[in-house]
Amino acid sequence: MTGKHVIVLGIATLVVLAVSWMMTPSGSRAQQRSRHNIHATADIHPSVILEGEVTVGAYTKIGAGTVITGKVTIGHHTLVQCNTTIRGRNQIGNYVHIYDNVCIEGGRPAKSGSTTNEAADQSIIGDYCWVNHGATMHGTQLADEAALGLNVCCDYNTRLGKGAVLANGSATHVDQVIPENSFAEGVPAVVKKRDITDADRAAYFGLVPAEWTRYTGERTEQSSQKKR
Repeated sequence: MTGKHVIVLGIATLVVLAVSWMMTPSGSRAQQRSRHNIHATADIHPSVILEGEVTVGAYTKIGAGTVITGKVTIGHHTLVQCNTTIRGRNQIGNYVHIYDNVCIEGGRPAKSGSTTNEAADQSIIGDYCWVNHGATMHGTQLADEAALGLNVCCDYNTRLGKGAVLANGSATHVDQVIPENSFAEGVPAVVKKRDITDADRAAYFGLVPAEWTRYTGERTEQSSQKKR
């Protein structure tokens, strides 16, 4: 065998290895599902990166380019769209929608370095929540059915009550609380209306977020069952 043949054979071997890597089953090219707790019905794009201890529930879908690192639990019938980053300690509920280019991080440990918090921040997203495109969340807690608008910024230990809405482009300050069923807007965010209803949510978003997440979650399950 000539040197030229050896080079050609080597290149062919590299091509085969590269194709095999690119065709790694859904879950991640960096690691297999067995390293995490991924439900068999979860739909995870091959380009997703999972590192640490990641749990993903039934009929949850995670889109291309998403990076999930740390101790992260994601419930069932949840949607995480493209190019989202979730890192640190995070708990995400059921029937949640998290849209493209969202950044979610676990927040500050307690009394570490120069931090001022007595207790560690907690990143918790309840059931039927809505996190719109480009949102940033630092150690933020969303109660069930809370909704974040486009490009909002939630600083450390922000807490939204059940059904609360933070409007497009708004930003909270550290430790800010938005009461349940309140509509807050501005930089910094100010509560503009209390006791909002689903009619108010529909008028603002063009749909009722909690109803939409439930509807699409059920559709995802039906579609998956037909394929299976």
